[in-house]
Amino acid sequence: MLFLRFDDHIDTMAAKAVRTHGQRTCAVEVAPSEVDAGAELTVAARAACPDGCGLRGQSISIRNQDDTELASAELTEFDGEAYVTSAFVVRAPLEVGEHIYWAVLAAEEKDGVLHEETSTAFSFAAKAHAVSVNVWGLPSAIAAGERFRLKVGIKCSAGCKLTGRQLSVFDDEGTQVGAGRLLDDIWPGTSALYFAEVEAQAPLTTGDHQWEVKAPGSDLSVPHAAGSFTFAVKVVRPPDHEVTVEAFDSAKQTPIKGAHVLLHPYRALTDERGVAKVKVAKGRYKVFVSGFNYIAYENIIDVTGDVTTRAELTVEPEGQEDYR
Repeated sequence: MLFLRFDDHIDTMAAKAVRTHGQRTCAVEVAPSEVDAGAELTVAARAACPDGCGLRGQSISIRNQDDTELASAELTEFDGEAYVTSAFVVRAPLEVGEHIYWAVLAAEEKDGVLHEETSTAFSFAAKAHAVSVNVWGLPSAIAAGERFRLKVGIKCSAGCKLTGRQLSVFDDEGTQVGAGRLLDDIWPGTSALYFAEVEAQAPLTTGDHQWEVKAPGSDLSVPHAAGSFTFAVKVVRPPDHEVTVEAFDSAKQTPIKGAHVLLHPYRALTDERGVAKVKVAKGRYKVFVSGFNYIAYENIIDVTGDVTTRAELTVEPEGQEDYR
């Protein structure tokens, strides 16, 4: 004769009362598939039971390869095929490369039905932050052998602070001709453009030279990719003479401030007196002077010594578009 203790009888009844359903399925959508290291990913998950059980309220946990939970979200809506979460964010690691995370549905027993734990893996790539490099503020023409200054700006794709980042300037023969570090300030009117002023010396050979500024990659705290920018340095003979251009309104006979003066390849802007002074090499030049709402002025001058030329600009007729 077989005897059962009362508590054994209770456990047996409970085991019979709990039914185990088939493995739930889980799928994850992640965007973007490639993201800056340390940036946020948008994740949405969906799950279903092969026996048609309602899964609303069950939680999906997002875990890394160390099984650390990074985020979680509840299944809230049924789309006709599966229960889905709202989109939520998960932060990518700072390590560059391919990463695998897991979406985990914990085991759950409800109303006599047991769902065992299920999980699914999804992958994405973390990349070094890209940087954009730019150059401005260098003279339009530089005398051979003359020292000059230019500004170099660098901006991170994620808006990171780049204070102290090193940069170097190389000439068209690959020789380093200047270097600097980004200041703590950002360029006015920008959100994250860090800049430095660099001094360099122009080549002794006249003509157009292709120089390059380079910012090496960095793995300190947040990985950043290397960046570079190629720009033209126009080198001319040392100036022989000075040309003074006076820009005036032809009708009012008042000076025009901020007019653009071009004696190719030399450029300048007029001051509050309507005057621009340009040092040029001896030769023949076509003088262009233009200003906002004015018809451009042009003339040809021969520079054999210091010379002054007056440019009287006429206001554009109303309704005429300036296509210059």
